Order: sequence, then structure tokens, then C-alpha cells
Amino acid sequence: MNHTAVKVTTLLDLVFLLIVAVFIVAGTPLASFHGDEPMQIYMSRDYETAFVERSPSALMTEPPYPIDSDQHLRILNGSVNRYSIGLARTLAGIGADQLPPRPGWDWGLVYNDNAASGRVPSDRLMLVARLPSALFLAASAVVIFALARQLGSASPKLTRPFAYVVTALYALNPIILLNGRRAMQEGSLLFFGLLMLLTALVIARRRADGKPVRLYLWIGLILAGGLTLASKHNGIVFVGAALGWVFVGELTHFDARGLARTTVGLIVAGLLIVALFIGLSPALWNDPAARLGDLLAARTELLDIQTVADPLSPTSLSQRVEGIITQPFMTPLAHFEVSSWATFEPITEQVDRYMASPFSGVQVNAVGGLALTALAGIGTAALLVPGLRPNREWASSLGLLLWLAITAASLLANPLPWQRYYLGLIPAAALLAGTGLMAIVRAFSVRYRQDAPAEAGA
Repeated sequence: MNHTAVKVTTLLDLVFLLIVAVFIVAGTPLASFHGDEPMQIYMSRDYETAFVERSPSALMTEPPYPIDSDQHLRILNGSVNRYSIGLARTLAGIGADQLPPRPGWDWGLVYNDNAASGRVPSDRLMLVARLPSALFLAASAVVIFALARQLGSASPKLTRPFAYVVTALYALNPIILLNGRRAMQEGSLLFFGLLMLLTALVIARRRADGKPVRLYLWIGLILAGGLTLASKHNGIVFVGAALGWVFVGELTHFDARGLARTTVGLIVAGLLIVALFIGLSPALWNDPAARLGDLLAARTELLDIQTVADPLSPTSLSQRVEGIITQPFMTPLAHFEVSSWATFEPITEQVDRYMASPFSGVQVNAVGGLALTALAGIGTAALLVPGLRPNREWASSLGLLLWLAITAASLLANPLPWQRYYLGLIPAAALLAGTGLMAIVRAFSVRYRQDAPAEAGA
């Protein structure tokens, strides 16, 4: 490809990604309301405490943790989103005095009672609070485009179309769009989690190709990992998948000395990721080991409460397996987890308005969802076939399979049927569906080349 052609294709990539980013952000004001948004907005007052008053030590926690107290909310939630919302508010001139009362949303009250007590943020505050997550989500689309480019290296002619297809499957997915646009933790979780996986893939590929791994890549892995955990604690799935990707990649070109060095490097990286996570989480500063134990205990307590409160929980093992298969492409968009919300007129109006908008994403019907799911299944199998997988070396294929396996294992352990818990599965599913399509195209192109001489001779 000549220099002019490279410039044109690069420009097309930039235009495509800009359109995707604008599409994601433009739909943000229309997203239906979720009760966790006021909680995140309320907790954004920690930004003033940490960065304006310069008193982050005031955010430290210790037992006991009464439900919905500031200490409880701080140890349960990541810090990236609340600080991002706080920064956005500051830039927009919205002070902490305009935030909803503690704890942001009272799940013991119905919607109208919460609204009457000032817990529904104004339209302006809601939009400002949502923008950080939406921008993180837009940036995550760029990262998954880069992931697809890296993974699709086996067939240069198909690499760019592969990246476009994968990015579209990700960025037009209604589940990704709605949850990433809300003033919640999902946008930053997806961005930093996917960024860590991209960095791990680059490291694994360079090791497999016998190329040196520069220090900045390891630093990037650590920074992305720490920020993933600080975004949302279940980002541990992304962290485990990324570190595991580098490790299994090392096994594909086994060298005892190299494996030992990489293993030590991964252990050090893991420790530094945890240290960075703690450094970004003032709630853990007061005796980090004890506070991490408190975090796990508080998370377990909350999960038990949610499981008891949800009439559809706990789900059976077969239901969890079914969710892993159907949630990415075959399950309709869920706007809320509490069934009573379907009776609140303000919520149903917002849902209807959002779903009628083209910004809600592509609502795939049963046939389309089944086709995409089948493509993902084909893609999973194709990763094990050298002539069909989208990459030449095993490090990329095995790493993607490991990411899928770790994500699926975490979902098998989850007793709640809530759709937003499947967000981390959707990027992998998009890559696998693109891989399946690419494998089919490559298989037919090989068959065509084999048949062409015979037809010409005839």
C-alpha cells in the first residue's frame, strides 16, 4: 500500500471513529433514568473534599458500615466515576450544594416519593454527570477498534473491515449504549478494562514475535489495571484476563528463562496494580489489608440483600449458562432491575422516548440475534483452527479464549440475572462474532481460489 493510500485509509478510520463517538455522546441526554445515578452524583462531593479542600484523608473509612452511609458507599464503589462527575460539575459551575441528599436514592421509597424529596437530579445536572461516562464509552470504542486491528492481522485485506464490523457490533449494542451513557461506573470500567486487554495483547504478540517489550507497555498495563479496579471493583475480571493473556501467550513459545522473567514481571505488575488501586481509593488507606477485607464483606452483604430482594434470584446454573449465551445479542434491552419501575409513568415515558430514538442502538430481532450468536460460536471454534483464526500466532487466540473463559466463570458465580452484569462479556462477544464472519469469508475465498483454475480450464 502506497503512502497516499495509507493516508486515505487512516483518514477513513478517524472519520468512522469520530462518527461512532458522536453517536454515543449524542444519545446521552435521552438515556432512561436509573436509581444508582443519583447515588453516584451524590458521592461526587468527594471530589470537592479530595481536590478542592485537599483533604483526601477525610474520605478514609473504618467499621461499622451502616447501609447507605457515606462510609458504606465509599468502600462499595470505585472512585474514578465520582471524581469524574465532580470534575465535570466543577467545569460546568455546578456546586456540591446542588447535589441530591444522602444517599442519592432511597431504594426503600417509590419513585414519586424520591422525586418529592429532591432525589431526582435536574436535567442539567444529570447531563453533566453523564458526560464523563459517555466520553469514556466513546473512547472505549476506539480501543476495541485497535483490539480488532491487532487481532485481525492474519489477513491484511480483511483486517480493517474486521475492525469496522467489531466496533459497530460493540458501539451499536443497546446494552452497551444505555449503561455506558448513564452517570454510573460502566463507561470508565469498559474503557480502562479494554485498554488493559489491548496492552496485554500487544505485550503477548511482541513476546511471541521475539520482539522486545518496552517499559512503557508494562507501565501502561499497570496504569490501566489500577484505573480499571478504581472504576468498578468487578474490573478484577478484566485485570485477571489481561495478566492471564500475557502468561498464556508466553506458553505458546515456551522458553524457561523467558517464562520465568515474564512470570516475575506479571507478579510485580499485579502487586503494583493493587497498590495503584489502593492509592486511588482513600476509603482503603486506613489499614489497606483490613479495608480490603471489609470491601469483600460489604460486597457479599450487598449481594445477599439484592439476591433476597429479587424474586428471580438466585438463578440456577442452567439459567446462568443461558444468560452467557443469550445476553450479548439475543436478549432485549433492560432499563431497570426492579420490576415495580414498570409502573412509574416518568420511567415508562423515558423508556419509550429512548427506544423510539435512533440513538438507542440497533435492536436486533430474534433471527438477527441468533445469527450473531452463531457467528460468535463459529468465531470461538475458528480461534483453534490455524487457517481460519484472524491472527497468525497462538498468543492472540488463546488470550481471547482465556478472556472469554474468565468472564464466563465470573458470570457463572453470579446469582443475579441483571443485564448490566453482562457488559464485560459483550466486547468479547463482538470480537468473536467478527472472528466468525472473518473465518467464513476466508474459508469461501480459499474455496473460490481453488475452484477458479478448474472453471477457467473448463
